[in-house]
Formats: sequence, C-alpha cells, structure tokens
Amino acid sequence: MKYLFLICFLISVNCSIGQSHDHVYSLDTKKDLILSGLGLGLHVLGYSLKTTGPTLEGLNALDENDLWAIDRSAIYNNSQTARKISDVILYSSMTIPFVIYADVKCRSEGLTIGLMGLETFLITNGITHITKVAVERYRPFTYNSDIPIEEKLGTGSTLSFFSGHTSTSTALSFFAAKVLTDLRPESNYKWLIWTIGATAPAAIGYLRFEAGKHFLTDVITGYALGAIVGYMVPAMHLNKNVNMGIGFAGTLDFRITF
Repeated sequence: MKYLFLICFLISVNCSIGQSHDHVYSLDTKKDLILSGLGLGLHVLGYSLKTTGPTLEGLNALDENDLWAIDRSAIYNNSQTARKISDVILYSSMTIPFVIYADVKCRSEGLTIGLMGLETFLITNGITHITKVAVERYRPFTYNSDIPIEEKLGTGSTLSFFSGHTSTSTALSFFAAKVLTDLRPESNYKWLIWTIGATAPAAIGYLRFEAGKHFLTDVITGYALGAIVGYMVPAMHLNKNVNMGIGFAGTLDFRITF
C-alpha cells in the first residue's frame, strides 16, 4: 500500500499528456525537487529506523499517574472491532487520489496533482515514522493490567506517539478537499467537501483511541500534522495569478489573490 502514490503519480503523468487548460496549480523545479527529496528522504529514513521495543523493566515501570489526565481514559480501551475498522478505513483512504481524478479539472492537471499527492504522502509518513521511533512512547494498552504480557512485548508497543493512521488519513483527506475546492472555487458544496475531509480522519483517530492503540494526544498530534501537510502542499503549488475564493454556500466570501 505504501507504493500506491507512486502508481498514482505514474497514472497522473499519462492523464496530463496533451492537456492545454488554464491550470490552477503549477510545478517549480527547485521547489518540487526540495519537497520530493525531503519527502523521499524522510520516508526512507523513517522506515529504516528500528525501535528497540518494550522491555519487562520498562513495562513494570509504567505508572498511569505519570500520564496527562487527558490521556488516562485510553488505558482500558481495547476494542478489536475498532482496530479492524480503523485499518479498513485507512487503506480505503489510499484510494482518495484516484477518486478525485473523477473530476475533469483534476485530470487536466494530472501531473502536478499526482506529484503533490506523492509529496504529501511521503512527507507525512516520513515525519510520522521518525517521530514514533525517536519518542518510543508506550501504547495505552501496555498500562492495562488485563492485557497479556506477551501482547505488550510486541515490537509495536512503543510506537504510540503519534498516530500514523490519523496523520496519513488526515493528510490525504485535507489534500483532496483542498484540491477539489481550489479547482471548483465557485462550488456551493465546498462546505460539504471540507466537512467530510475533516470528520473522516477524526473518526479514524477516535477508533484508534477506542482500540487502545493511541492516547488522545497521539491522535490530536497526528491530526494536526496531517492537516498542515495536506493543506500546505497544494497551497504551495497554486499559480500566483489565480483568484481563489473561500466561502460557504455564498454566505461568506473571502477572496485572496495569489
């Protein structure tokens, strides 16, 4: 699944050939070399780092009183259903780049949007994995006395901070919402697009919390990172001569000229 965006990028190159429309987005050699190189470097580094994993000494030393009050409620969550559903939704979110290609304006800018999606994915996942290994925070269920010690000793038990499910799904959702509303600034459905884009990854974060996989601070941090990267990568590629309207079904209209 982690190579899905590379496939999407290759498809986008094919979709963009022969198109001659006025584009909302544009590529810049220097900027995109930096973004792509940064994303690839972070991604490779993140997946190459190895966690030392939990130890019996570390597990025995855990004390829920050392946690922030906001995080203690996650300790006794252990929903297997929530874990499975969150996995399904995460992998389903990987299809978002293909879904937005249903819009003819998106297909007309396929190369640019494909590269932006690849940059968004690589940067988000790279930062996420590097942070997980560097922090090595024990997951909520490791504080739960009802969980077998064998399960707590799994190598992923110290990868709690922060939620990769949340950061990835949020980045993809915000990316899709930003692209669709940039391409269709006159649409009356921008509020709906952003509502879906914001609430879908929040639901994944909640499921990870209910599963006992992440603390609330893990979810909040992952959501914040994903939102920033998913929004900023397309924003950095907007053509400077494009008039972008930000509004909600005509009730509010705030315009910025780039």
